[in-house]
This record gives sequence, structure tokens and C-alpha cells, in this order.
Amino acid sequence: MDRLIVGDHYGDAYRAAIELSTSYEQLQAAVTQVYRHASPSILAQRCAEALVLAELAGMYSLAIDNPLTETLLHMQTTGSRWRVPGFFRDAVRWISDRIERATTVPVVYEFGEKPRQRAPMVAAATQLDTAAKLRAKAESGAQLELPLAETKREMYALLKELGCDPEPIIQAETQTRFARTRESILSLDFYRAAFPFWRFDATLDDRTTAGCRALNGLTMPASDPKWVGFVPPRHWNCRSHVRGVVHSEGVNAKLTQPIGEYAGEGSFGTLREEWEPKPGSYPEDLWDIYASAKGIASPHIEIPGAWWRKKRSDG
Repeated sequence: MDRLIVGDHYGDAYRAAIELSTSYEQLQAAVTQVYRHASPSILAQRCAEALVLAELAGMYSLAIDNPLTETLLHMQTTGSRWRVPGFFRDAVRWISDRIERATTVPVVYEFGEKPRQRAPMVAAATQLDTAAKLRAKAESGAQLELPLAETKREMYALLKELGCDPEPIIQAETQTRFARTRESILSLDFYRAAFPFWRFDATLDDRTTAGCRALNGLTMPASDPKWVGFVPPRHWNCRSHVRGVVHSEGVNAKLTQPIGEYAGEGSFGTLREEWEPKPGSYPEDLWDIYASAKGIASPHIEIPGAWWRKKRSDG
């Protein structure tokens, strides 16, 4: 999931504006002008598709981890204590049907309502962050009195690096949707019955945080309240998730207690589901363009939610 990045087509507009600028003043004004006229509608559609695909991937990954038909067979054949109620079988069919439909007819999604609702805010925030990064690069070049051509090269490189979107926003959103979908489906009764334990699975490489590395392999009952603050995603760009395991594997696990110093905040780790930009993190004029998205004269699409009501702090 950490490779699912969405690009913004306004990259060409920024490149043209940078190329035509003959001074640092023009360069900074050009970036602001492109952003002022940038509409996130196309990017929002791409974001929605990426977030829905992330949700699909979360569902599909569970089908691969614990094949649904095998799960049902396991529950029916392991003894009289597994008398599978009809709603368990219905749940298996429901998830299997949606996975099959989404993989065979990708233009028709029967789930993903929340990703589609969230996509416009993500797109608008992405374009705000892009403009802020470009402006900061231009302002830094002016302060350091670098040759204009050198700063332009750095800005072109930044656009290429980001694909005209700030990777952490889009990437973290897709990773979050992937992890949350897995957690939601693993919480269903029929999954809890067959796989009553959860195991913390971290992606181990040079990007893994100390906390996720230390928690890798943590195995506890799915209903254990100690999971609060430890269920991924736990931080920005978290690539960890939980995996359902059978009872025999759960009771024999080695790491069965979370490490308190790595606890997250809230009911679902440290990354809020309703993440939103913070006014103090952006230049005031760029923030004003972003915040005017609710205005009739705004070039931006309307974005649902309460973020636009927040006042810019003096600090």
C-alpha cells in the first residue's frame, strides 16, 4: 500500500509559471497564482479511487490471510461447538461477493462511501501543501541570495519528487484506509469466532519506527481492551496492521503484552481518522485561499466538514 500515490495534473501549470518568472518576486507570486486557480475536483476523483482501492486491498488481504471459504469450513468441521449460525454464512458471502465484484468490475464499487466523502478534503489539503512547499523553496532561495536559475532547478526537482502532491498526505490516507478496513472486518463476529486473537504485523525495513518494530508480533485476544492505542495505524505513514490468528497460535505467542512507552493516543493509535490541515502550518495568504473553499466565488469544490469554521490562531 505504500506505493499507491496519486499525482496532481497541475504540475505542468507550476512548471510553466516557474519557467516564465524573471525574479524572485515573480516566482513567489506565480506559485500563489497557480494555486489560486487550482481546482481539486480532478485530484479528488483520483484520491477517491485510491482510497477505495486501499479499502479493497484491505478486504482482499484478509481473504488471502484467512481464506473465507476455508474459514467457514474450519468452523463447521472442528467439532460440535462450531454450530455456524446463518448470519455467519451470510457475512462470508457478503464479503466474498463484494471482493469478486470489485475485482472483476473495477468501475463499480459497492463499498467505499467514506473514502469518497473524504477525498475532496484530502485533494484540497494536498494542493495547499504543494503550494506551500514550492513557495517555501522560492522564499529560501531569495533569502540565501541564490541564483534564480538554481532555485528554479530545485523547484523543478521538488515537483518531480512529489508528483505535484505531497506524498505523506495521499500515502498516509491510503495506508490508514487499508489498516482500518482490516480492523473493521476482523471485528466481525464470524472472524472473531474463527480467529479470536490479533497479531501486530509491522513492515520491517529501514523506514520502520522503533515503536512498530518493538510491537511486531504482539498477540492478544481481539477483545482485549489493551489494544486501544496499539491498533495500527499508530503514526503518520504507519504501514503496520493487525492479522487474525487462531486460538492455538494466540495462546502460544511469545509477545503477549504491549510495551507501554509505545502506546498511541485515542481509540485508534495516534493518527486521527479525521486528519485536517492546521492553519498555523501554512502562509496566511495560502491558507486564506484554502479556507475560502466554502465561498461561492471560490474555484475550489465544496468540501464537507467542520474544518473551514476553524479560526486561524494568533500563535
